[in-house]
Amino acid sequence: MATSAQSIGAGVSETWLSFRFELLKHLKRRRLFIVAGLAIVLPLLFYIYYYKQHPAAANDFANTSLTLMNVLILISAAMFAGDAVCGEFEKKTSLLLFPTPQKRSSIFAGKYIGALAATFLVVSLYYLVLTLQTGQLFGWGNIPAELGKSFAAALIYSTAAVSIVFFVSSVLKRSMSATIVGLLVLLMVLPIIAMILTQLNHEPWYIVTYSANLITSVLGGSGGLGGGRHEDVVRQFTPTFAKGMAVMVGYAIVALAAGMRIAVRKED
Repeated sequence: MATSAQSIGAGVSETWLSFRFELLKHLKRRRLFIVAGLAIVLPLLFYIYYYKQHPAAANDFANTSLTLMNVLILISAAMFAGDAVCGEFEKKTSLLLFPTPQKRSSIFAGKYIGALAATFLVVSLYYLVLTLQTGQLFGWGNIPAELGKSFAAALIYSTAAVSIVFFVSSVLKRSMSATIVGLLVLLMVLPIIAMILTQLNHEPWYIVTYSANLITSVLGGSGGLGGGRHEDVVRQFTPTFAKGMAVMVGYAIVALAAGMRIAVRKED
């Protein structure tokens, strides 16, 4: 029993060390500062745009301000997780890390948590700025309650996005390739597949990027997929909150488990 507890404690300690190292790496490379800057600037741009458009309600303002949240999440996931695994092998730093007593699983777990924490920080900063702007413009009592559900959806989608990019980083050998491929899969490939399925009048509920539309749809936006010019013929789909959250959690768990398995067994 004591041996098992000591083993768990050692694993947690090793993961914590890897996590701290990963965060310091992001800070040293100024990646975190760059993406955090975007999280502040983007909502400010929508705040300035508000004075020209004058939306009628706080929901409209919040919905409009969150239209780029999906893209920001993908940029964060690509920057923080794109080289999490393959970067160590590409730069041969794995030769320094892996011969140590620390387990590979602990190293990569810390790397994943570091990428996830950095992404969570960026998302939280964006919502903090947006909440302050909404309260200032419409009154603190008029901040939409649905903004909390949107924030929860954004965090869960961030987890899924980081897991997917982490998986891509485990499969590929080059950091740049992993970053680009991970970004393209989430930004273009999966959305295009979802759009094609929608055109065929089939709801793509199992596509993670479709579920990500919850970030805006819970606020009353048109977060679903429609048929463009043929909306009178093609059905308009909107993800349900429970199913969408479940799908994103499923992607996060499966992609992380697969990525971790590949990363631990990857050869130098």
